[in-house]
Amino acid sequence: MPVYLRAFAALFLATLLAACSRTPDAGDARKALEAELDNAHLSGLLAVTDVEKRNGYEDGDGRYTVEVDYRLKAKEDLSGYTDQIKGNEELSGMDRFAMIMTLSALRMEHGNFKKGDTFQRQRVITFRDSENGWMPIQE
Repeated sequence: MPVYLRAFAALFLATLLAACSRTPDAGDARKALEAELDNAHLSGLLAVTDVEKRNGYEDGDGRYTVEVDYRLKAKEDLSGYTDQIKGNEELSGMDRFAMIMTLSALRMEHGNFKKGDTFQRQRVITFRDSENGWMPIQE
């Protein structure tokens, strides 16, 4: 077998093995955290930054858990954002109530934060290996 064919075969095999052994990384965790903020209607108020994977381990049955450190950065002042929600007539009364309760919980945890403030957080996220890649699962 010519040398270039052996080199190509070795490179192809290494690429295939690397693709098969991929585990969730900080990018996957960032996407999951951003989706949570979006689902909670908080993506206009907070941004996920500085995601760092601290640890990861296989749980079996196609599940993989990652431990991450990250920051939340305020895009807006909490009080101003709360006023916007209170005045948003496009939201139903129940949606406004739910949002105000969520914002009150944030105020209890982080105080009346200002635009640009950051908060260090830690999370454990479990993923399931799917046809579309690693998907976060709720436990």
